[in-house]
Amino acid sequence: MSKIIHEKNVPAVMRDGTTLYAEVFRPDGEGKYPVLLQRTPYNKEFLPLTTMVLDPIAAAHKGYVVIIQDVRGRFESEGAPFYIYKNEYNDGYDSVEWAASLPYSDGNVGMYGLSYMGMTQFQAASMQPPSLKAIFPITWGTDVYMYRGGALELGLLVSWSMSTIGPNAVVKAKQGKADFLKEFMTLLDSIDHIEEAAYSQLPIRDSEWLKLGEGYAAFVHDILNHDLRDEYHQEISVREKSDNIEVPIFGIAGWYDLLLGQDLEHYEKLKEKKNTKLMIGPWAHAGFAPIVGDLNFGMSTSSLLLELKTDLTSLQLKWFDHWLKGIENGITEESPVKLFVMGENKWRSEQEWPLKRTVYTPYYFQSNGNANTKDGDGSLSITPPQEETHDSYVYDPTDPVPTLGGNLLMPANYLRGPIDQQHLEARDDILVYTSEVLEEDIEVTGPVKVVLYASSSAVDTDFTAKLVDVHPDGKAFNIADGIIRAKYREKNQPPSLITPNEVYRYEIDLLSTSNLFKKGHQMRVEISSSNFPRFDRNTNTGESGIDSKEFITASQKVFHSEEFPSHILLPVIPR
Repeated sequence: MSKIIHEKNVPAVMRDGTTLYAEVFRPDGEGKYPVLLQRTPYNKEFLPLTTMVLDPIAAAHKGYVVIIQDVRGRFESEGAPFYIYKNEYNDGYDSVEWAASLPYSDGNVGMYGLSYMGMTQFQAASMQPPSLKAIFPITWGTDVYMYRGGALELGLLVSWSMSTIGPNAVVKAKQGKADFLKEFMTLLDSIDHIEEAAYSQLPIRDSEWLKLGEGYAAFVHDILNHDLRDEYHQEISVREKSDNIEVPIFGIAGWYDLLLGQDLEHYEKLKEKKNTKLMIGPWAHAGFAPIVGDLNFGMSTSSLLLELKTDLTSLQLKWFDHWLKGIENGITEESPVKLFVMGENKWRSEQEWPLKRTVYTPYYFQSNGNANTKDGDGSLSITPPQEETHDSYVYDPTDPVPTLGGNLLMPANYLRGPIDQQHLEARDDILVYTSEVLEEDIEVTGPVKVVLYASSSAVDTDFTAKLVDVHPDGKAFNIADGIIRAKYREKNQPPSLITPNEVYRYEIDLLSTSNLFKKGHQMRVEISSSNFPRFDRNTNTGESGIDSKEFITASQKVFHSEEFPSHILLPVIPR
């Protein structure tokens, strides 16, 4: 099986007559083979992306047909305008059954791919196409809800809609029309300018990037108009359809991936199903290199040498060899969860997620009222506070704390992953609480949250939190972070404004992590009110962040006393 056939623009007709087109890589000859299907909005011919997680040539040499299909409304496929995820349920089912019916297919289909291509697998699987036998989603996400704690993921929405979706959407919408070339060149010429300007324009609803997208990116307006997980999001969400999914699942997530929260929340719904596996590495979105941000996690995290024993293509083929070819290769006997412990930089097999042996441990904020900056007197302690004064700072939306690292997907000048936070910690609008130098290793693996007792002079505001690992040389690397918008403090409830200067209890979800805080290091928590432009700025006016036209400053107070014991709750793993 030495020769591989590559067919271009192979048509598949959907139930409504729309034709989608695909690249097909297959072994030469008369045999029939199982099919691996990837469905992408990012151009089936853009091989640096479509082959990032699986080499189609290598898979074809191993006896698979690999199909990479443009989804409806994108690139070669018919059906414009594109609408994010809307058509992937029916089209996913139809594409699986089409792939199974091809003359060189043996009728067994698996699906693979990352990000958008990950969620399309769950959408197809929830429709239960009979030929779909297994899936391998990587950092998949579950819906189009682009809010965190009530704050808009502005950086993600602008970057994805402008740079990733925008150019081809203009082509599909305007091609053949008199103004096509002019509008397309205008978009290409202005993407960088508009993308950067979009972060600061108010109100967001009237910003230049939204106006440019009218007519070909209607979904952006819908996302902005649905800041709660309402029927709009439920209709698209695969999380709501988890009970319909019966195929074996091998999922991969990343500690610094923007979809981490959705992935782990979805896994909670899927983990009781048979043949469901989860692997979590230190990666940011769509990156499988050892270096993430400022840190090198070692070659065992490279997609070329996972766990120092395999590569990402081979791992997927091992999964599909079992479920599509019936080969007994031991993969079903492997542990259901594999996670990478940062700091220690080692992989570990586990039987569940979260870990049953977790000891949830509160570390309390303490100070003499001067926790501002890393040179202040803020501390972290397992001893509950007694009567202490509060800490205070002023949040000015015209001078927000800039985004530096974390679980983000933004232009390359916004660094993601673990980045040294020291220069941010010199800002007076960041409260810093740092533990004593650790006398022994402390492993933190699992969901992390901050319980914050705070007041504001405004009727609405934001509070942010970061968990930081301080190295002996003073470098301070972000491990996990989160945000809460005050009026969304009651989960799953309609938004309600706060009373100025009244103390409220806030829970800030920092998602999950696995990090070994080593002996000689320090644990640190940063509290502030902005992380911009990753999240939109709270204008402190009580108006919607999308519609507000003006800012006011807010005086913030963080309390840590016997009555108001602000703390971070860490999932400590006994060693």
